[in-house]
Formats: sequence, C-alpha cells, structure tokens
Amino acid sequence: MQEIFFVHDQQESPVPRKDFLEMAGYRVTPMRSGAECFEQLGTRTPDLVMLDVLLEGPNGFEVCRRIRERFTAAELPVVLGSMVYRSRVYRDEAFASGAQLYVVRPAKLDDLVAQIRTVLAARGAPTRTA
Repeated sequence: MQEIFFVHDQQESPVPRKDFLEMAGYRVTPMRSGAECFEQLGTRTPDLVMLDVLLEGPNGFEVCRRIRERFTAAELPVVLGSMVYRSRVYRDEAFASGAQLYVVRPAKLDDLVAQIRTVLAARGAPTRTA
C-alpha cells in the first residue's frame, strides 16, 4: 500500500481528504507542520507528500524546497495545494519549489485521487493540470 504524508493547515478539516484517500487505497499519515514532516522523513520515506501552502511554521513552498534538497522528484513527489492561494503566481511558485502538482481547493476528491495516481505513476514528471 502506498503511503502519503499529508501535511495540512488549520483552515479546514483534513478529514474528508484523508478519508477519501484512504478509501482510494492509500495509507495516509496526517501531520500538522513541516517540522513534523521533516522529523518523519528522518525515519521513513513515503511514496508522496501532500502539503497545504498555509502551514504552521515554514509554509508549504518552503517545506517543498527543503524536501527537494534531500529528495529528487522521482524519489519523492510533492503535491501542493491551497484554498487561499489561487492565482497563477502561487501555481508558478509551487512548481519553482519543486512540486509536481498544485491543487486549488475546493477540488473534487475523485479528481484529486486521479491526479495523485498520475503523479505517482510518473514519479517525477511535472503535472501542471490542476
């Protein structure tokens, strides 16, 4: 079973996304901060990291950049997303930070799962279709 580290913000409940991803067959490990994500990356590597942009501590863009210092996109794909940061500037920042996908929420959960499957299948190829 593929594992997703899900680093979520405090703006909305992560439960619907987490539950839907689990129903789609992923093991989801929820986290509340980039620091918690880095701590876990010290002991194991998931198949994908899903980050909200607005996080406690370093924002999602910075967390993604730090992940890229340690892992290539092929080794560890990153999906960034936000309800607040919706413009092209933020999408561009996500890709410049090393993300494979930027999801503007609200998004249909089945579309999110399909996009995650595409990212995991490509293991590192940029996917700009969110």
